[in-house]
Amino acid sequence: MKVQYGMFIRRPFQALFDSMEYHYKVSEDLFKRVHAQDPSDSRAFDQKLWVTEKAESRAAFIMGMAGIEAFTNNVLSDFKLRNKEDLKEIHLSKEQKNKFIERWRLVDKVYFLPTLCNSKLEPPEFYFNKDSNEFRLFEELVQIRNSIMHGRPEPWKIKIKFRPDKNHEVYDSFEENFWPLSKIHKDFTSFNYECAKVAYDNIIWLKDRLMGTLERVERKYLIEEKIHLTTPILDEPESAERL
Repeated sequence: MKVQYGMFIRRPFQALFDSMEYHYKVSEDLFKRVHAQDPSDSRAFDQKLWVTEKAESRAAFIMGMAGIEAFTNNVLSDFKLRNKEDLKEIHLSKEQKNKFIERWRLVDKVYFLPTLCNSKLEPPEFYFNKDSNEFRLFEELVQIRNSIMHGRPEPWKIKIKFRPDKNHEVYDSFEENFWPLSKIHKDFTSFNYECAKVAYDNIIWLKDRLMGTLERVERKYLIEEKIHLTTPILDEPESAERL
């Protein structure tokens, strides 16, 4: 039997974006099923459906944010043409000047990505308006991700209403309990499809924006897999065939 050996690379962000799409669609379906139930009939209300919908929504968010970070890092690795020393100092913060680009905050890496990778040196504001609602929302989503992943959960205000039967009511819908732009509650356990949709729409916007501004990154980069052949076509020994 003829064989050939090679090295195979599947870029991690591809699987992360695929996972985001899967979990997002599942959460949307579950959300519809949850809200098709009669909330006044506690015996018929499927609590497991409600819990699963939130779990799928959280998974969609985490996978999507991880996908953006992995995509950004892969593009930097594959297409970066210049270093921070090639940029004007006026565009860099003190922290950015003192750190390798790979150690910058995700928001900063995304903001400078086209500037670092395109052949013509344009300032980052040529590609992104940092004051736009879309970019500010992305910054907030990164904050939410960081509060979850880096052990910095946001506290939220509650009011406990005591009842004689000891089935006390807890109220937490205070304005300060929600992130200002996304209106996502700071209690991540309450994250549902509506929250996932806010994040999903922004992630899709950002991915499309990057693909539209990165001149050397073609659409196939999002789906293609890399195989580097390391040998010519060989005759495989019989012992290997039996294995």
